[in-house]
Amino acid sequence: MNERSGKVLLGLALLLTGGFVFLDLLGIHSGRFLGILIPGLIMLYGARKLMSGSGSRFWGLLVFLFGLLMLIGKLHLLFNVIIAVGVIYLGYRLIRRHDRSDDHMPTVWEKQWAERVLKEDALDNWEHRVTKKETF
Repeated sequence: MNERSGKVLLGLALLLTGGFVFLDLLGIHSGRFLGILIPGLIMLYGARKLMSGSGSRFWGLLVFLFGLLMLIGKLHLLFNVIIAVGVIYLGYRLIRRHDRSDDHMPTVWEKQWAERVLKEDALDNWEHRVTKKETF
């Protein structure tokens, strides 16, 4: 499936949706038909992506499942699963960060090196003050 046919399908879906909204404003109700048409078009688009030879099969499957859940009225399950996975991942990241803070404690040799550097800085400062006093 090329990009053009996907745009045509989306354009057709938008035209039909706009037409049904306009008919609804005129008092002609078509809610049941629209409730089947839009998920059907979404599923058709996903199926076409699935059957195409390109590398977009994963997204085609996701779009198809989205349309299917929309058609059977279980779309809220998808959003609940996404929220649950997000909360679990966030909790895992918070726990994992806590464990990592212990790994960044300086080792004994790093502490000794830092103490030597600070001692050398103190000696350099003392030497600088002494030479400054001698010049005056």
